[in-house]
Amino acid sequence: MEKKDVIAFFDRCAPGWDADMIRNEDVIAAIFTLGGIKAGMDVLDVACGTGVLFPDYFSRGVGSLTAIDISPEMAKLAAAKFPQAHVLCGDVETTEFEKQFDAVMVYNAFPHFPDPAKLIKVLAGLTKPGGRLSVAHGMSRAALQKHHGDRASKVSIDLIHEQELAALFAPWFDVDVVVSTDRMYQVSGVRRDGNTHSHGGHVHSHDHGDHHHHHHEAGDTPMEELLALMKYMVGHNDAHAQELAELAHQLQTAGKGSAYRQIMDAVADFDMANARLDAVFQQLGKE
Repeated sequence: MEKKDVIAFFDRCAPGWDADMIRNEDVIAAIFTLGGIKAGMDVLDVACGTGVLFPDYFSRGVGSLTAIDISPEMAKLAAAKFPQAHVLCGDVETTEFEKQFDAVMVYNAFPHFPDPAKLIKVLAGLTKPGGRLSVAHGMSRAALQKHHGDRASKVSIDLIHEQELAALFAPWFDVDVVVSTDRMYQVSGVRRDGNTHSHGGHVHSHDHGDHHHHHHEAGDTPMEELLALMKYMVGHNDAHAQELAELAHQLQTAGKGSAYRQIMDAVADFDMANARLDAVFQQLGKE
């Protein structure tokens, strides 16, 4: 996939883009909530298109909205429709910005970037410590692959597994949103100040809890001990699932496609089991 082809494709699509757009309001609202979009924030919309999400940002009272799209025709339409937004035409991976942002959103655009790892690294640098990065789609991975399988096949890659994307986030972000359903896809995390350790060129993150069990004071009740243990296990399991997904990605790069698929299937099953454990933990915490 060449970026010049991406530019040409979306320049051609721009005039009819809004007329062909289908919005699922409930899904967009969920993506914004999980993405932490709140009043007063400085927001960056990456690959903004014609400004599809701009009204949603404004309705939440963001402090400022900066948007960028690599297609001149898309950016021109967005700027004309929403003069209150600061719209840039350019490649987000090479553009110099004057500031970092409280929230960075990539919506319905991630497969049009040829190097996912490079993009996440760039966006990590654009996210304030304590700020949030979200990669989201208003459809399932399977539906998106079918959607791109026709005319957009030359300007997109397959949307990577959500756990693999979470692993790409892990060196810089505490990932707390990993959603992949038949209606939406979203991975989101909060930018850390820099609590990662490098081992042999690979980033190993302890973001989800140290590799030891913290014991509470003797006065704690058995239930408090149980909740502490469950919280530790959920975070510990999630961190290792992300590491395993990173390993799978390395195997895929080495041409071990079968091993990659088997590991990612196992990671997905493990993630579902861990989510059930987390649900029990959350319920017990309310009782």
